Amino acid sequence: MGKKLVISCMDYRLTQTIRERSEKEDAYVFRNAGANVNGLRKALSQIDAEEVIFMPHNDCAAMKLVYRVMKEGIKVEDEIMKSLIDQFNSIKFSTTNELEKENVKIQAKILSEIFPKSKITIEFIDVNSLKWPERKPEVQLLRYNTKYEEEINGTYIIQSNSKDSVIPDIQIANLLGLKIIKDEL
Repeated sequence: MGKKLVISCMDYRLTQTIRERSEKEDAYVFRNAGANVNGLRKALSQIDAEEVIFMPHNDCAAMKLVYRVMKEGIKVEDEIMKSLIDQFNSIKFSTTNELEKENVKIQAKILSEIFPKSKITIEFIDVNSLKWPERKPEVQLLRYNTKYEEEINGTYIIQSNSKDSVIPDIQIANLLGLKIIKDEL
């Protein structure tokens, strides 16, 4: 029987919510920029998941980056283009809110391809309804089975089973001015 899997964004504001959800479910956790399942395809295909809980959110910096690249023409690394941006090439949107809704549809479709027999639950998080800690300009690279400790509150978290699957996310963390303070990958 497979394990439960939580997939979400690396945003520091989500950490407490994801901690509570993953501990309640005894789930593995994968987190990257924008809850981008496309960038985690290879890593996720190695996981036998009975249930997938997909937890994207509003006010997402990764979706703002996608918006800026596609609407304003800013340049980013090729890895970020392939992993995150290119999947939106055929999508029509005018605002980041519309883009966030389209992101949910795109990632849910990819999840159903990777996990055709698994139950997939989507829980969109409104960050305005959360109480979050003060932001720290830090990121931690954690294994997907790492249990959260208190000191991670306020830091961005990237979680996977391999560093190769999160290289674009590390590049995005660099764009956000985040310093890696822990690396388990």
